[in-house]
Amino acid sequence: MRLRWKFFLVLLGFSLVPLVALTGFTRSHVVRLGQAIATEGREIMAGIIKNELRQTAEDYALVLRRTKSAMDFSLSVLASEAERTLARAGARPAEPAPVYRASDVAAERKAPPDMSDDQAYARRLADGGPERLSISRDSPVIYRPPGTRGKNGEDARLASLGPTFSMLRTELGDLLLFASVTLADGTHISFPGHAGYPADYDPRERPWFVAAKAAFAPDAPAGGPVVWNAPAVDAATGQVTFTLSKALAGPDGRFAGVASLDVPLTRVLQEQEIASQWSEAMRTFVAAPMPDPATGRESLYVWAQRSYENHAPDWKSAINFERLSSPDAAAFNALLEAMKRGGAGAAELPYNGEDAFWAYSRFMDEAVFLIIVPKSLLAPLTEQAGLEIGAAVGNLLRLSGGAMLLVLAAATVAALWITRAFIRPMMATIDAWKRLGRGDFSVRLSYRLSDERQALIDAFNETVPVLADHMRLQRSLELAQEVQRNLLPAAPPEVPGLDLAGAAIPCDETGGDYFDYRAVDRGGEICLDAAVGDVTGHGVPSALLMATARALLLATEDSETPAQRVTRANRLLCRDVGDSGRFMTLFAMELRPGQGVARYVRAGHDPALLYDPEADAFTQWPGKGLPLGIEPEYRYVETAMPFDRPGLVLLIGTDGIWEARDASGAMYGKDRLMAVVRGAARGPAASIVAAVIADLTQFRGGVRQEDDVTLVVVKKT
Repeated sequence: MRLRWKFFLVLLGFSLVPLVALTGFTRSHVVRLGQAIATEGREIMAGIIKNELRQTAEDYALVLRRTKSAMDFSLSVLASEAERTLARAGARPAEPAPVYRASDVAAERKAPPDMSDDQAYARRLADGGPERLSISRDSPVIYRPPGTRGKNGEDARLASLGPTFSMLRTELGDLLLFASVTLADGTHISFPGHAGYPADYDPRERPWFVAAKAAFAPDAPAGGPVVWNAPAVDAATGQVTFTLSKALAGPDGRFAGVASLDVPLTRVLQEQEIASQWSEAMRTFVAAPMPDPATGRESLYVWAQRSYENHAPDWKSAINFERLSSPDAAAFNALLEAMKRGGAGAAELPYNGEDAFWAYSRFMDEAVFLIIVPKSLLAPLTEQAGLEIGAAVGNLLRLSGGAMLLVLAAATVAALWITRAFIRPMMATIDAWKRLGRGDFSVRLSYRLSDERQALIDAFNETVPVLADHMRLQRSLELAQEVQRNLLPAAPPEVPGLDLAGAAIPCDETGGDYFDYRAVDRGGEICLDAAVGDVTGHGVPSALLMATARALLLATEDSETPAQRVTRANRLLCRDVGDSGRFMTLFAMELRPGQGVARYVRAGHDPALLYDPEADAFTQWPGKGLPLGIEPEYRYVETAMPFDRPGLVLLIGTDGIWEARDASGAMYGKDRLMAVVRGAARGPAASIVAAVIADLTQFRGGVRQEDDVTLVVVKKT
């Protein structure tokens, strides 16, 4: 053999051996790297899913808390109206409502004109099939247990609750299954009206009646608290419901009956909405950690779950509440302790023999909203990641084999060096992002490169200080919002003869609207000082001007008249904003209930609206004056108007209400405002404010609020 071939073979051997060794070494490390990436990916996915589930639990717990508050308030309104109705014993309503009785409806002798079958009120039969229940959405129906009799005129008085029932149905929608009032003698009025009661049904024997009666306290405000009862089977529909009840106090202060609302279990859990985000295998529960009466150990009792819907249709049978458990006793006890401390959290525990994610959030004093999702949800994601990693490894190995045949050892070493040099800035960038994610805004990248990677580094270095500034600005805005919220009155003052309520909703984090009311003793008489203002624009500048004007108005002497107080505040405010071009409209009023007279100053503000229910008429209170902050020497004059008859309703608001627009650009307008007030005028001032805000929100729909909204309602009692 020639020497050159020997040299070629030696050279070839020295080239191939390092390449083969390097390839094997690279292969083993690539495989381990793929396994490490897959393992870490599963952990990262698990952490993401736990955080998302916890956030989902928090969101739905917040919805449940708001739902509970709305239901509590609605039941209190119903109980209050029922007590007023009972107090009018012997008095005939001005417009008597038609009276419908369950016995007449069942016998088809007399029924409301709109009586018809409704799928939402399907009754489950013994064989599991549905049977629609006939209901009336316009009229309540009165039921009496066998062997009981009512008092003269009682049915007509109870039937007069129809408008209140309809109002609750409108406000609560499908959250409400039935609203009812049950008197101590067994008389029971229910809305929507229906028959279908079992032959031996006596509402006084139901747990919700017994619990409310037990909580009744004659000297307690409003007859006692709202009681939330455990899930039970509704006697008319066979549906599983939550029932909240509240005792009624009669004119003599004694127990007179119970008002109640029934909420379908499906509307509490909202499992279908959450499952659409995650998996059909997901389960939701309303649960409470408490000791097991038999063993004394901590357990997790399920108050509500989807399977309770499959309970037997026998309305007398009690629901057997399930207890959740897990084979991992230590982790389960730790989860119970975390639930008892409150807040929200997530954990990984077996459920029904399968590893699962548990996420919870408290929404009542003792109850939590719980979501359980099997870990098998991760399987498709993990399998896909494994396939992608395997494909990447295979491609890399094939490229290495080709390189072993085509590239010399020197080229391979050079390629490795170049790769390492290229990756190093990217790894440093990843590490910098991780530090930024932990809140370190001082991190910077110092690499200077000559390719596109430098643009990425420059963008990172420019983004970090911008993010830091945004975080500081966000914290400042949150603090300003909290300060402004604290400047507004937390609750209306107690003024004899007046019912007060107010609300202010800014369109940004801070707003330029202002309102205040307080009780002041002037000459031995408790008077009401009230003011509503609107600063030009909105946001932080307007909020600062609002705070300044508030301080100036509060700094005036109580002995001065409204005109004197506003004149002084205007003179001082002009010194601060005279050159800024900003100003503030104001309606300041002093109302003396004993004299039945309101004295006020209109400083460029829209007129107050007075509604007289007896005449069913609205009146705009006159008056004139420049806005504050324009002319320092301007002297304001006040106007006096009578406010002396019970039932009168005075509204003082800002143009953010009637100038609000919907998606089509149409304006809300004062006509619609007056229509809402007319419908809610018989309720308390707080319900009038709530009705206006709710109707305004519904009118606006998905359109963003463009201006601050403020409303103060004063009602003569």
